[in-house]
Amino acid sequence: MSEGQTPSAEADSMQGPAVAERAGELLQRRQQALCNYLDASADIAGARIRTNLTGWQRWARHLPGSPLARATARRDALVRDLAVHGVGADDHRWGALSGGFVRSLGTALCLEDTLSDLTLRYSADAPSWTRRVRALSRTVEAARPLAAVGDRAVVADLTEELLELTRGAPDEAARKQLSDHLPGVLRPVPFDIESLRRSDALVEVVFDIYADTVKLDNITVNPELRGTGLGTAVLQHLCRAADAHHLYIVGQLVPTFRDDDSAVPILARWCRHHGFAVNERLGGRIARTPASIPDTATR
Repeated sequence: MSEGQTPSAEADSMQGPAVAERAGELLQRRQQALCNYLDASADIAGARIRTNLTGWQRWARHLPGSPLARATARRDALVRDLAVHGVGADDHRWGALSGGFVRSLGTALCLEDTLSDLTLRYSADAPSWTRRVRALSRTVEAARPLAAVGDRAVVADLTEELLELTRGAPDEAARKQLSDHLPGVLRPVPFDIESLRRSDALVEVVFDIYADTVKLDNITVNPELRGTGLGTAVLQHLCRAADAHHLYIVGQLVPTFRDDDSAVPILARWCRHHGFAVNERLGGRIARTPASIPDTATR
């Protein structure tokens, strides 16, 4: 199994300089987007204070071209940057606010864009559900700057709303789109585990199923999103699905993200963190017993 993401807070340094550099760039863009937004918000506050001191009438504050109108327009223009760069997300843990701009695709992968797409696609067929999608979109917009300055309660509330929206999705396609923005431990377990195979802009997951065993070949995260916790979220989802279907998971550690001798030990630690037994002497073989079945090897 190959993977480009590790579970610890030291993931970037463990993965090598190239991945660490990409993760560092992502964090730097997030910080810059937040600083720009906060500066614009401060300008609005300053414009309001100056307006009050000069004695303008209340209606005059919002005239086109007024200092307050210009400051507000600048702040509103920067809201999109918060989504584009994943402002408010935890640095190494995938969640509702995670994502970022992927230069190779020329687009951002973020919850707001998913919600906008779902609104367009389901407004006619599922109007009640779509209204909830629009409401969540407004919630996300308000949550990002609050989460970025340390308000974790707003992230918990947002995640719960997203989970409820996912559970009530009108079809499996909508449910899968929303699931991509949930932490791995909260993603709904599919009726058919084979639906977890994928190869798209976010991640590639390749496996086969034989009788009671999932043979996992690889989990490969988009290089520009490594260090965000996406790979861990995908593996957690697969493990939970395997548990629900009473399936073993086996595989072999074949790293693609690093060429030196430390690659296999890094992946071994990552797999052990998720309940795998690892035999590095036998080519890095891994095996995981489903949680519903006692593991006799540990007795």
